[in-house]
Amino acid sequence: MISRILPDRASGYLTAKKIINIDHHRSNDAFGNLQIIDGTASSSCEIVYRIFKQLHIRISKSLAEILYCGIYGDTGGFVYPNTTKESLRVAGELVALGVKPNPLVKKLNAKTLVGTLLLSQVLNTIAIKGVVGYMYITQNMLKKNHARMFDSENFISFLQAIDGVRVSIFLREEEDGTRVSLRSDGIIDVDEVAREYGGGGHRLAAGIRMKKNIATAKKEVLRTVLRRLQRGT
Repeated sequence: MISRILPDRASGYLTAKKIINIDHHRSNDAFGNLQIIDGTASSSCEIVYRIFKQLHIRISKSLAEILYCGIYGDTGGFVYPNTTKESLRVAGELVALGVKPNPLVKKLNAKTLVGTLLLSQVLNTIAIKGVVGYMYITQNMLKKNHARMFDSENFISFLQAIDGVRVSIFLREEEDGTRVSLRSDGIIDVDEVAREYGGGGHRLAAGIRMKKNIATAKKEVLRTVLRRLQRGT
């Protein structure tokens, strides 16, 4: 699934003479020669689809599947608040182009055994403070279950599904710091929370990389989220 490609100037990853920057994250730093940034879109794949339609470019079945996966992933399977009439319309048109949602979604949601065992440990870390739910994963958990960080993708959706939780925080311990994923149902703008720590995303979903241990990162981000909830922002 590809919904966002970030520039890596240090490694020279982007070496093309002309770069078109397509994104739905407000935190995008507007790199490239042409920027197409729509913060109201559910995903970058939704924007790409609209561009292809406007340019009358044929969308093959395989490309339609990629675009469908991008929209499905960024909308949490069409249940996140960024699911709109437009995103559902585009998904419907992709199905008309040959996408078969059932087998595709089954593959997207498939879990490995090690990933499932890892999930059981992560769920045991869940704590709730008011309308905020948070949980974490450590390097020791990964080693114990012979898992990779990739296996924890979409774990945050389990937090979001808890009745009463309106803001979700998922902390992942890395070798040199902590990665934090934030989700909101709209009660606060988590992009603004992330920007306080050099991260970003959009109003309902954002991320941060912090050069701090997981305990410190949790304390700081939780404090910031609770402060914004009190202010109503």
